[in-house]
Amino acid sequence: MDKVLVLRFSSLGDVILTSAVLKPLYDAGFDVYLMTYKEYAPVFEDSSFVKVLGVDKSNMFDKAKSLKPDIVIDLHKNLKTLLLRSLIKARWFSYDKKSLKRRFCVWFKAFKKDIFYITDEYAKAVKPLLDIKNPRPYLEVNEDRLKPFLSSKPVVSLGIGARYEKKRYKYFKELSSMFIEKGFEVRLLGDKYDKSDAHGIDYVGKLSLIETLACIKSSKLVIANDSSITHMARALGVKVVTIFGGTDPCFGFAPKEDEGFVVSKDMPCKPCDVHGKGACRYKTYPCLDIEPEFIFEKALALLD
Repeated sequence: MDKVLVLRFSSLGDVILTSAVLKPLYDAGFDVYLMTYKEYAPVFEDSSFVKVLGVDKSNMFDKAKSLKPDIVIDLHKNLKTLLLRSLIKARWFSYDKKSLKRRFCVWFKAFKKDIFYITDEYAKAVKPLLDIKNPRPYLEVNEDRLKPFLSSKPVVSLGIGARYEKKRYKYFKELSSMFIEKGFEVRLLGDKYDKSDAHGIDYVGKLSLIETLACIKSSKLVIANDSSITHMARALGVKVVTIFGGTDPCFGFAPKEDEGFVVSKDMPCKPCDVHGKGACRYKTYPCLDIEPEFIFEKALALLD
């Protein structure tokens, strides 16, 4: 059994998407390891198909060398992984980051209609080993973890946070009220840095990663910014509505059609940054002025 080491250190959403190749590699008989930053490792706590090496910058090289993998799949592709390649004697595969294409999408607004998916690019990286048809992220959560999140009402979870302001939807408060009036239980998800005036059960900054997965798994629907919550929902088979502000589906991180749908306001200035960094040139973030009624009706249609 060949030992396969997959490298993806950050960020959380990207790490979750590696599961699109981890599970198929395991199913094909490989001994699968993932190396990522230790703060992201718990997202795989219940997933039986991978052994996770949680590292930091001080010990990643020693851990990688001591594992002695037969095969390395580089899904991060930066200076750190280039250094690792010089230290580890193994068959080595890496993926196409589409870096130039993404930046052309920002600089010249080119390729905006040419949507691709990072999960497909990850699958291409492992094609010499395994031909993965229709790759999808996949995570597991133990059934016992769902018990605290079971409800007599249908649940919609709102991923209210994102690292940068250009990615934070403005009207979660209004949206949450619409779902509550419709008889839904609304839950608010995010990390300790996120803030929202939305209505619902406030889990923001209160759940571990694996508890967040359990909360999402017990939901009928997730609505989230372009953030890790979107990819958690996809990996758990829960329909998701993803709202893009300053970023864009042309970067490869949108859900596929059978996973949910995208809300993205077409504006000549967007996308304005690959990661959503920086301040809005108009100061008011008009790309996030999307009527909550529109999102509400589209979201309800997913549940029909």
